[in-house]
Amino acid sequence: MSKLAELEIALRCRLEYARLATTHTQRSTLEDNWELVKGREQILAHWVAQGQQEAAIRADLGEMIAFTVSQDEHHWPGHRWVSREEGRILREIVIEDRGVEREAQADHPPLGELRAGMGQLPAGATAILPAGFPEAARPLANRLHAAWNGRAFDLYSADWLSLIVTALPDATFYFERALVAEDQIAILWRVFGHHASGRRIRLIGSGLFRSALDGQFRCDEIVFDQAAFRAQLKKPIIDYSKS
Repeated sequence: MSKLAELEIALRCRLEYARLATTHTQRSTLEDNWELVKGREQILAHWVAQGQQEAAIRADLGEMIAFTVSQDEHHWPGHRWVSREEGRILREIVIEDRGVEREAQADHPPLGELRAGMGQLPAGATAILPAGFPEAARPLANRLHAAWNGRAFDLYSADWLSLIVTALPDATFYFERALVAEDQIAILWRVFGHHASGRRIRLIGSGLFRSALDGQFRCDEIVFDQAAFRAQLKKPIIDYSKS
């Protein structure tokens, strides 16, 4: 079990919050689909507010883990990604599909340059990938790019993808990071798009894939916060006339 997996169990199940003093830097950040938490003390407060939960690690790629959380009779999947500085966690991104409905923060009125309802920009032949993206993960990223951004749905078909593209005609997927461990590949991605109402939608997602003997890839799991997606589609718009 990696250090990250062991820390997940220690914090969620045993409430060993004192560990954060040695596992995180003072400048650490924690991001999910609802907020960006800045600073180790605020991350501590975030964990304390969450309370005790049960967790089981389902995949462990060192700097990325997939887990299942249980609280009372409720169960949900999650992925956590971390980046380190001198051995300590500097940045973490967590995606949990809790299924708990919340209201998104109010947004500014749509601006004139938004492309709502105008369709998607043309997709390039290959995915635009960040520096350091593993070579072993590039063929998968290019295939997902063709399916997700190029709308070649014969290469990848899933209900969650249809849901996003139907709601956001100009949805564009960006691949942020990948990790490779034996036959498993994990990919961290973001999607940006506009709803017909003009609302700007931003989501973080994470996927686990497995390479097959025929050179193809099998999707083991995609996690994104569906409640955050629904909340953004109907998030309140700031009315400046009332200020």
